[in-house]
Amino acid sequence: MKERVFEGPDAILDYLSPGSLGPAPLVELPVSLNPFSREKVKIFIKLMQFVPLANIKSLPSYLMLKRMQAKGVKNLVEYSSGNTVLSLSVLSKHFGIPNLHAIITPDVPEHKKRLLRLVGANILVSHGPPSPDVFSPVGGIADAKKLGRKSGWHNFNQYINPANPGAGRDYLGKELWSQLGRDLSLLVSSIGTGGTILGAGSYLKDRNKKIKVVGVAIKEGSSIPGPRGEGMIDRLGLPWRKATDEVVAINGREAYGGSLELIRSGLFVGPSTGMQYRGLLKKLAEYKRKKSLKSLRNHRGEVLACFVACDTMFPYIDDYFKVLPSKNFSKIKHLK
Repeated sequence: MKERVFEGPDAILDYLSPGSLGPAPLVELPVSLNPFSREKVKIFIKLMQFVPLANIKSLPSYLMLKRMQAKGVKNLVEYSSGNTVLSLSVLSKHFGIPNLHAIITPDVPEHKKRLLRLVGANILVSHGPPSPDVFSPVGGIADAKKLGRKSGWHNFNQYINPANPGAGRDYLGKELWSQLGRDLSLLVSSIGTGGTILGAGSYLKDRNKKIKVVGVAIKEGSSIPGPRGEGMIDRLGLPWRKATDEVVAINGREAYGGSLELIRSGLFVGPSTGMQYRGLLKKLAEYKRKKSLKSLRNHRGEVLACFVACDTMFPYIDDYFKVLPSKNFSKIKHLK
């Protein structure tokens, strides 16, 4: 295959495969976005939206399909209203599975439903709790498991599927190690299913036990698409705490505000990325206040921190105008 030329009967699947475009970019933030630069702190953002489907969930989605053992499946069903079912809807067809059914809750906004329908997903509405316990007998996750037991149906259950942290390890973890190696001091990741932080965090810690891993959850009372609230993170199915040293909670306004700062610097990232950015700054301020930054310094005497961009801001544009004060946005003026 010529470099970045995909041809032949499997050209699209080859293009959609993880790593087909090379490692996702890693970009250092400028001083304007790094208030700790004088303390020899470098902050990097890992732009995982530069994978073909523009979101990090496409990686475990691909790996779950690749590892799939079931035969004769024509229908996939998954509890998700976001990037997992968006990715599965597209990828599954290349694995011979024509139908993806996304189980959502009634509170999912109309624009997200349209996006899923745009990529060909079938929508099923569950009237259970919006963030159900992974092992609860009621709710969307339970509904997906029940439907997945029907003949010709399958439920991956991303909340316990080993391919979920496997993708964090094989793609994100390995890429970060190849790009930063033992220079890396600190990894920050949001906690959704727990797969990314468990997989990438474990891989990096296996190579350098000094690397600190910080998880970011949603502050109680706030709403941010993708991650879980601080009251729900210990009810997940994956043992993400094995790879996580600390957790910080961030509210919706902080997350969208952080995302807006990054967007206006040319980094087109979503609110969960802004949540990680603000979580990282909060932890660095705490380390500085407690005079513990020195414990994070690498062999070069620097603190090298990285957080993960999960997707773009495009699916959430309306939300920025609902969450953030109007002073953040220019007014529309009519010419006479």
